[in-house]
Amino acid sequence: MVPATPDATPAGQPGTDLPAPTTAGQVSGPQGKDLPPTVSDLPTDASSLPESAPGASPAATAGAVPVDPARITFIMVGCQRCGTTWVDAALREHPQVYLPPQKQTYYFDRHLDRGDAWYLGQFAGATDRHRAVGEVATGYSLPHAVPHLARLLPHVRILMAVRHPVERLYSNYQVRKQESGWRSLEDAIARDPDLIERGRYMDQIDDLLRFYPRDRLCILFQEDLDRDDRAYLRQILSFIGVAPDLESSQFGKQRNSAMFPRLRRVMQGLGLRPVLRRLSRSVVGESIRTAKKRWIGRGYAPMKPGTRAHLIEVFRDGNRRLAAFTGRDLSHWDR
Repeated sequence: MVPATPDATPAGQPGTDLPAPTTAGQVSGPQGKDLPPTVSDLPTDASSLPESAPGASPAATAGAVPVDPARITFIMVGCQRCGTTWVDAALREHPQVYLPPQKQTYYFDRHLDRGDAWYLGQFAGATDRHRAVGEVATGYSLPHAVPHLARLLPHVRILMAVRHPVERLYSNYQVRKQESGWRSLEDAIARDPDLIERGRYMDQIDDLLRFYPRDRLCILFQEDLDRDDRAYLRQILSFIGVAPDLESSQFGKQRNSAMFPRLRRVMQGLGLRPVLRRLSRSVVGESIRTAKKRWIGRGYAPMKPGTRAHLIEVFRDGNRRLAAFTGRDLSHWDR
């Protein structure tokens, strides 16, 4: 994990302009090396962005009192299929942590039209006992979302979970293939660039570093969660500034094992997310996930060797850059 510096100076305060990047077009990386930005058309000052897209409905914030943006202290920006659901569930058990009632508001990546007041209203339930207030998301590290995140929340601590990019892509493909109508993995890759882009972790980190200092960014590896979930959660809790010792009911539970993804989407569309959440976190939900993995190996057909070899090459340079950035041996990601 990228170490945190508790006394780091925030990147800015809500309502103020953000500084320009460290140097024109570059950010400072480890050992003083410069890391080139990857999205040249992003603004370098997030304060130049509009507060929200036009047409936001005032009714969207009815019944919720928006909090001061400074009340929000951390955001987990991604990545998709990297154990974020497990983290969300574990954090909800900590008495000093507050998360919005539902996992993912999708504000910065999908719902800017709802307006900042709507988003800030999602945190209205936070009280004085909550030392850490934030959100666990999967798409806030994407290039179109980062500047909007930095405009409203330039001061927060950022967490980003990653995993072997080929495995992440294949897992994402499996849970989306029915609704997307993909005929095969190869068809999906050809039709949806998002599958590959979400695994270009260093590109996303470069974008984040345009607005946030290095010591406000924590990179987490899902393999650490799989190896020692207690230590993994302890690192997260320490980084966001709450008591690090928590006896979570999530310890030992399955990660990234979606329970009936099509049923989940239907129930969410009908407004039955709370019912689904209780079922998912119950003994029944855990039993279904465990049995699903044991009986059908998560339902994943083997990836074609040629396709895997191609994807390994696609991600090789990004893996090398991430290894240099984090000081971590990622050579096994090239296999």
